[in-house]
Amino acid sequence: MQHKLAILVGGGPAPGINSVIGAATIRAKLQDIEVLGIRDGFEWIMKGDIDHVVPLRIEDVSRIHFRGG
Repeated sequence: MQHKLAILVGGGPAPGINSVIGAATIRAKLQDIEVLGIRDGFEWIMKGDIDHVVPLRIEDVSRIHFRGG
């Protein structure tokens, strides 16, 4: 069974969160862990809507620290 890691950020702006998302994703993927990003915080996931859950790849996050929140 493959392990999974879901990343969800809730609340207001968090300085450095893009770097944390990138580092956690890269580290997990290098250990063959499936990584899922949950868009828009808790808004959709609390409603059971998983359309905002997306797989994250190293290519998706390798330069994320250059983007603003």
